[in-house]
Amino acid sequence: MNRRTAKDTWTASLLLTVCFFAPIAPVAADEPEPVVLTSDFGGKVYGTDGQPAAGFEILTYHLATAELFTASTDVKGEFTLEDLPYGYFDMAVRSSDGLYVADQVARVSVTGRNFVELRLQLLGSSAQADLRAFAGANEAPMGLALLTDQRMAGPSFWTSPKGISTLAGGGVAVLVLLSGGGSDPPASPFGP
Repeated sequence: MNRRTAKDTWTASLLLTVCFFAPIAPVAADEPEPVVLTSDFGGKVYGTDGQPAAGFEILTYHLATAELFTASTDVKGEFTLEDLPYGYFDMAVRSSDGLYVADQVARVSVTGRNFVELRLQLLGSSAQADLRAFAGANEAPMGLALLTDQRMAGPSFWTSPKGISTLAGGGVAVLVLLSGGGSDPPASPFGP
């Protein structure tokens, strides 16, 4: 027969309560505006010769808000954009030769620092007619900026406060289920 003591039931109930109510932060009544989530976005650009591209302009066009953000590459070919809204960005690289349009959009997530790597590729005159225009520039592109790497370099959801709360709440729920739900079953009038 499965006998649980009052202490076991009380402990499971306390753990469940703490895990569900602890992550909730009090909301101040005088908060003027909701917080807008932003993220950092950076990367590295390699020229058509395969070397890091210094002094190139990075154009990032936010698809949801139609805002254009720009940065320049340093001597290592690296760039950084801070406080960008999260979402999807069309990208282009402007060099002294002309404009190179990214072959795919980049995704900027809310958590962590987002990183992309672009490699510039010239196209012949026959393929140039097939290139799409870049919404953030008024010039015809002359090549592609191939997105060869895209990743998030920083804390993931599971190491953020929200992720930890989710894991803790799930763990407590499993403990409660394994302990039999926290209460004794009703006595049967037909059994001992």
